[in-house]
Amino acid sequence: MPAFNRSDLSCRSLRSGPCFSFFAALLTLLLLAGCGKNLEVTDPQLKPIQEMLNTNLPPGSMEDAVDRFLEVRGYPKEPATKRGTIVAIIRHIDTERLEPVTARVTFYFDANGKLNATEIVRTFNEPIPRPQ
Repeated sequence: MPAFNRSDLSCRSLRSGPCFSFFAALLTLLLLAGCGKNLEVTDPQLKPIQEMLNTNLPPGSMEDAVDRFLEVRGYPKEPATKRGTIVAIIRHIDTERLEPVTARVTFYFDANGKLNATEIVRTFNEPIPRPQ
């Protein structure tokens, strides 16, 4: 068995090995995840909804501004399952296919009430309940 050599743990050997590449990639992913960026949707029919939200509610928007945006446009909200979130149903008409597209949008806020991220998931085109 080879003897333990303290020089094997030098910074130079760690920076040149595959271990460094792994940790650098992991650190990059963690930094990008915390930047308040929204992942791009892959469904082309959801892209207009995402563009509308990105334009009107960029990361950093206050929670009450998001709430007003949804209320003014008549988008119904669902009870949030987590603190610091707003869940809304947004319906959009696909102008190419002339059919409605419905998405459940979850807005995530940080401890200061600023918009951190938005998750957009396609749902069935259910009738939207109207307030009475």
